[in-house]
Amino acid sequence: MEKETMESLIIPNNLDPKSTVTEKINEFLKTFEPREVSSHAKLVLCFDEKSGAYYFICHLDAKSLAESCDLEATLDGGNDDEIYKLNRDIYEDQSAFKAMEDDALSGRSFEDLVVEYDTSYRKDKPLKVYGGQHRMKAIAKAVKQKASVSHGIRVYFDLSREQKVEIATVNNTSIAVPNDLLDRMREQLIGSELRDWCQAVGLLPRDRDFADKKSPDIPTVRVARTLLVNYFLGLKAREEGLHQPVICKSGGMDENYLEIRKSIDWSDGNLSIMGKEFARLHKTQRERVTERKEDKNAESARKALSMSVVASWAFAAGLFQRNAEYLKHHYALPDSVSEPSDPLNAKALSEARLKGIDPDTYRGLGTRNDSKELGRMLEVFLVLATKATKKKITKELANAAIKSYEAKRATYDADKDLRKI
Repeated sequence: MEKETMESLIIPNNLDPKSTVTEKINEFLKTFEPREVSSHAKLVLCFDEKSGAYYFICHLDAKSLAESCDLEATLDGGNDDEIYKLNRDIYEDQSAFKAMEDDALSGRSFEDLVVEYDTSYRKDKPLKVYGGQHRMKAIAKAVKQKASVSHGIRVYFDLSREQKVEIATVNNTSIAVPNDLLDRMREQLIGSELRDWCQAVGLLPRDRDFADKKSPDIPTVRVARTLLVNYFLGLKAREEGLHQPVICKSGGMDENYLEIRKSIDWSDGNLSIMGKEFARLHKTQRERVTERKEDKNAESARKALSMSVVASWAFAAGLFQRNAEYLKHHYALPDSVSEPSDPLNAKALSEARLKGIDPDTYRGLGTRNDSKELGRMLEVFLVLATKATKKKITKELANAAIKSYEAKRATYDADKDLRKI
């Protein structure tokens, strides 16, 4: 049988809070009118056995929260002993926080903001926030522009120093959401076209979604976006000169991808062939490395999915659409060597370098994601399709491609400087 002490609060029979706790609860209920109370419902007192703290869950309107929440809670009511220094500023990526602000402006009701009712300092802001600081910032901004909505809060009462630290720590310690998972969720919001296309061309198995982290066989959304973006960049590029593949951003929307996506014809035959040929390259590369007896390096097996290879291979595929012979050579890479050799020759790429220029720490082609590396890797595919007598990747070809890229880069830089004269 439960007993009622205060008019709006139920205290279960197994709980026996100290008078200091019930006094704080009375003060809170006199100061605020939670939605539950105004609706003639009952609040239920809860007890956290781990911390020994009392709390209940209720809902307050956004205006009350914005006016009463203190985002600079301290242990002793001063400014020198902050509970959560790491949460004083916005450390999430800006796109995620912007989305949170947009949600608040659209009337999103946030839940489980964690506060303590404490009037011992800054009495005009008695709700000391221990969890949900960023949501509170978004709520406060929305209040200035829009009518209030209710948000759920977990209110603690009469906490000791140790309890404050523990609760603040628990509520500010979380498993970070991988960028690849964020990409997948945001792609789902746009539509299923990218996933459907990847399934159709064989990059994804039927009824399988993108990987939510780096995978040896399943591409991430970032891989698929980078493949498409560079294919279309290659289509528009001039045949001669210095070309620059790109890698799509992760953890936030890539503007270049969004712009290109608007005009994609997902049923285009050439686009489909490109996707199928890349899937074939990846499948062959993975099978050759994993099934041979020696040199079964995991990174070599997934070499086709490394971002620099994805970007440069796709750019070349787009560029070669205007030359059937070059395109045929490019797509024939999986057939260039027989078992147990891998078509990308990951070992040769790892050993390629420009003597006297590349540092000892350089791990070869296709291992980094900077613009120089992307340009070098693209040159491998360009040299292979347009100049090589033997249409397979070798260490000699890789080294020649590096020199070719560096020469193009030097010419480009010189021309740029000459135009300034």
